[in-house]
Amino acid sequence: MARVLAAMKASFKPLGETALDPTLGQPMAVGRADLISGLDVRHPEFARSGLFIDAKGAVLTAAAGLDRCGKVTIEGAPAKIAFADQGLGIAVLQPLAPLAPPAVAQFETVTAGRGAALAVAGFSYPEALSAPVVSFGTLSDLTGLAGEPDRARLAVKTLPGDVGGPVLDGAGAVLGVVLPQEGATAQLLPPEMTVAVQATALVPVLAAQGFAPLAAEPGGTLAAEDILTLAQGFTTQIACWK
Repeated sequence: MARVLAAMKASFKPLGETALDPTLGQPMAVGRADLISGLDVRHPEFARSGLFIDAKGAVLTAAAGLDRCGKVTIEGAPAKIAFADQGLGIAVLQPLAPLAPPAVAQFETVTAGRGAALAVAGFSYPEALSAPVVSFGTLSDLTGLAGEPDRARLAVKTLPGDVGGPVLDGAGAVLGVVLPQEGATAQLLPPEMTVAVQATALVPVLAAQGFAPLAAEPGGTLAAEDILTLAQGFTTQIACWK
């Protein structure tokens, strides 16, 4: 490769000290989508969201379906399932190569009350957008539909790509992780209702597996744009491949 690079550099000759006039030539008449027309573009079995929980790139996400994946990736980087807790419905992924996340999520230390404002960050449109979307809503209840104490009901509309994404309180601390709506449960839920697993149940399980979550400092309510900026730092996309 070094020899090839040297040959490539030698084949170019600079002309002056300025860039070419951007008006030179004709714009390409073929759209980018047409350039790959006819090619068999590989797509994942499903894509969902997750959140970085340590500086080594470990990602917390929803566990449903991961056991059927031939390969799992974090933002395109190969990863492995470090552990999964089917009772809580969560799993932790670890990248196979070193991965430095832009930010690490912090978990709430004071449980939010019913009616509290919240935000869900996730890759709602994984095929169209390369950044997470933040949806705002309220905390409906601190139990699941069947009264499960480790669940929470959220009054916010989510999409399948948001599964595994963080639920944030008004200060940007993680208060839960979005779970998928499957089977009979999905039929019971109205479109604007989402179920999540609470941080109070997540923290001791993560700590027991060696992933000690960072505790958030108590703070005031952040503006919507500040929560978006915060969430974009530690919300990531994972994909399941055959």
